[in-house]
Parts: sequence; structure tokens; C-alpha cells
Amino acid sequence: MRRLSSLKSRLRRLLLRVTPERRPDPNALPPQILRKLVGGDHWDDVGSNQFEYLKKEGLQPGHSLLDLPCGSFRAGRHFIDYLETGHYFGVDMGVVGIERGIQYVLEPLGLMEKRPTIHVGRLTAEPNDLSLFTGFTRFDYIWMHALFDHIPNEIIHRALQDMSSILVPGGKLYATIFLNPHGPAFREPMIRPRNDSLENAVVTFPDHDPWHHTIDFFQETASGIPALRLDACLYDYPHPLGLRMLRFVRESPGAP
Repeated sequence: MRRLSSLKSRLRRLLLRVTPERRPDPNALPPQILRKLVGGDHWDDVGSNQFEYLKKEGLQPGHSLLDLPCGSFRAGRHFIDYLETGHYFGVDMGVVGIERGIQYVLEPLGLMEKRPTIHVGRLTAEPNDLSLFTGFTRFDYIWMHALFDHIPNEIIHRALQDMSSILVPGGKLYATIFLNPHGPAFREPMIRPRNDSLENAVVTFPDHDPWHHTIDFFQETASGIPALRLDACLYDYPHPLGLRMLRFVRESPGAP
């Protein structure tokens, strides 16, 4: 608990000293080192793909967006630039990634001037008080990229419950998954080629990180959450490891 408080204090100090006069030179680090610091291979492509995909799905500048986990803002930089001032909220458990993302990504681009709301936080299987991060904001879109393959099922269930409560009626939640298309009875590991190559491929599992999931699991989970509906599993999301995209919708009051 003391360590978490210390990390939050470091983040607050960093945010307080972000001013136009103190921006670092964006050319001070070679691009390959910058990518290693804030995301690794495919950092640029995966970030821009996320933004373009959500824009294709209807994101408009006047919408409010929660980006969780926001990481080092590889997609967040595009979202913040596109959205109106104060409409971007980012949450991540990794204070180092957030700090480096602010210092090496957002600051040099002048994006802190658009007043993004950024917090350090962790999802748990217990009810999460999201007002600590979002205040009274209700979101048109929630973006959960590369999260569900790293957290156990009970936390996924809790996260969907909590997120549904902060979506506006008709609001949409997008979450990527490694899909198990063979059904719940299939309990074997699965190889995920990277860009159709086995070099640097990833192996996913039914019972530990990195997880894969069936559509049945999410249909069953959503069926137990009032007003939240699994709308579709989308196969057109471009990702080097073949992640699939789930789209959930918060039903409007009185919807059948």
C-alpha cells in the first residue's frame, strides 16, 4: 500500500511539472530507443491501428473515451489529439509506462494541453470504485486493448460489471481477446503466429496468462450483467498476433 501511494505521488509530481516551457526535445532520443522505452515492436502501427479502428466504429471528437489500460499512450496520443479537450481518460497499473509516455510521447506533442485525465489504478475481482478515476463522467466509448488476455476470468467479469455502470445508454465497450474458436471443451494451448510467422509467436492458454477465451464465456458473462449486451465478435481488427475484437453495448432504458 505504501509503495502504491509513493507511485501515485511520483505521478502527481510529474503531471504538475508538465508545462509547455519544460517539454523535452522530441529528437533527443533515437526513435528505436524511444520505442523500446514506451512499447516495443509495432508500437507505432498498433497505436495508429487502434485509433483508426475506433474512429471507423463511430468515435467522434465530442465523445468521452476511457482507455484502459492506456499504457504509454501508443493509441492514447491519437485519441487525445482527436478528441475535444478533457474528453480522454486513461488508466493503467504501470506507473513507469505512464511516466515515460507522458515524458516522451504526450509532452513533446503538446498533448498535455488538452487536459487528459490520467490515473494509476488496478482492476480487481472486488467491486472497483471507478469514480476515483473518472469522477462523474459517463463514457460513450470504453477501449480495453490487450487486457483480457492478461487477467483471470473473475476479474474480467467484475470489470465488465463495473464498466457497464459508467457507459452512457447506447455506449460501447471494445475489448480484444485471443479467441478459442473450438469451444469450451477445448483445453489445449494455442500458437499465435506474429504476422503469419512462427518467429516471435505467442502461445496462449485456457487457464493462465496469456489467456484465450471462447465467445460462450463472454456471452454467459454479459447475460448476467443488467443492460450490457455482447453485440459482436469482430474479425476485421488488424493486429500482428490476430487479436479479435469484442463489442459490447449498454442497452438504453426500456430496451427489449
